[in-house]
This record gives sequence, structure tokens and C-alpha cells, in this order.
Amino acid sequence: MTPDSLLLRTSIVLHRPIYPRNIGMCARVMGNLGCQDLHIIAPRCDWSSSMVQHEARQGATHSGDILTNAALYDSELSFFESHGQGVKIAFSARDGAGKRISEFAELLTSFKQQPQHPVWHDKTQIQLHFGTEDDGLTLQELEQMNFICRLPTRGTHTSFNLSHAVLLAIFILDNEIGETQLKTEVTESLPPGRLEYPRKAIRSWIEALGFDLGTRNITIETSLNRVLLGNCPSPDDVRLLEKVLFQTVEKLNPPKLKNNES
Repeated sequence: MTPDSLLLRTSIVLHRPIYPRNIGMCARVMGNLGCQDLHIIAPRCDWSSSMVQHEARQGATHSGDILTNAALYDSELSFFESHGQGVKIAFSARDGAGKRISEFAELLTSFKQQPQHPVWHDKTQIQLHFGTEDDGLTLQELEQMNFICRLPTRGTHTSFNLSHAVLLAIFILDNEIGETQLKTEVTESLPPGRLEYPRKAIRSWIEALGFDLGTRNITIETSLNRVLLGNCPSPDDVRLLEKVLFQTVEKLNPPKLKNNES
């Protein structure tokens, strides 16, 4: 499971959205945060209209591909016929159709306490469901969900614009679970005693490039190490990096000719 696989297997599902620009802006914030899979169920705007699609594209600035590739469904039934599996999380201020409503971050925290939860499997699709702008998800729609959540608010207004809700939900998901997943990747990628970070090769590489690694410039090496380690390399990544570094050093410092050679 790679660090970015969480958002690549996260789907945004919009139920009966009204405003084309809102749909486009949802695509835009998805593009901002690295989430690609958009599903639109029974839009209440005429999605076949070129004017409607033009307005949606205006909202989706720089993320038009997500909008173009969005899957369209004529009903909730048709969506669940093809996407009934996965972890279905709804966002609602309703009573939850008899289900407990959790703060989204609290729900994700509970997942961390369940190492065997399906959300940790790299094949599990995570679905984030959002209702129509004027009335949210219906009780019937909420009955289809595994979990019902609220997003945090601090002011007097408890509702979000649709695209803002999508933005906040993706951010919280990535912040709460993506970080845990990243830490897992570090542990799995660089197991103690099996692979050593190529610190000497990096130092030789920096010196061959002409940098002075004296006391005043030690931050060059330190900063580079932080960047490389922060990317959670796999064992193959580290071996390839070491090979590139040493090959660079050899090219920058070709062997000197002996006196009798020309």
C-alpha cells in the first residue's frame, strides 16, 4: 500500500446536486487534494445541456479531467448495483435513520484502533457521500450507509457549501488516516537491519557537486536527508538512489590518467 493509495481509492459521491458550478467546484477541490473518482447520482440540473456543462467546467478550473471522467447515474439504485461494496460514509445533520452520528475525525480515530478494519486494505473503496444542497441526504439514502458523520463547525452556521464540505472531508480523511498509513509505510519500507540509508553516498555526491560540508553549510546535507527520508522510499528506491548517486560521483570525478598515458 503506497502512501497516496488512500485518496486514489476514495470516491466522492454527490446525490442529486442542484447547481452545476457546485459540481465543478467539487471536482476542483478533488484535484487540489489528489482525489480522482467522482460519481454523480441523479443531478437535478440538466446534465445533458451544454450550458450546464459549461458552467460546471467553469467551477472545475484545472480539474476538468475529473469532471469529464465523472460517472453519472440515473438513480441511487443504479449506483449501488455497481458500487455496493466498500466503506460507505455519509455526511448529514439528520438523525441518522436510527444510526449513531459521529464526528468524522472521531470515526477515523476508531479505525486506527482496529488494525483489521477493511479501510486498511488497499483494495477497499472508501465512499464519501454528500446530499443535495437544499436538503441533504434522505433517510432512505442514509439507510444504505455504513457510517453517518458530521463535519466540524466552530461558528453559528452548521451547514457547508457542497464543495467546501467535500474539501474538508477529504482533508480530514487524508490527515487522520493518510498520516497513519504513511507511518506504516516507513516501517514496512525500511525494516531495521535489512536496508541502510545511503548516507555516505549522499555525502560524497554533495561534495562532488562542489558544496562545502563544513560547519556553516551542514544544513545542505541535513536538509537533503530530511527531504529524501520524508518521501518514505521503498528498498528498491533506496538502492536505485544509491546507484544514481555513485554514478554521478564517478562522472563528476573521472579517474585521473597516469603519467605515461595520454
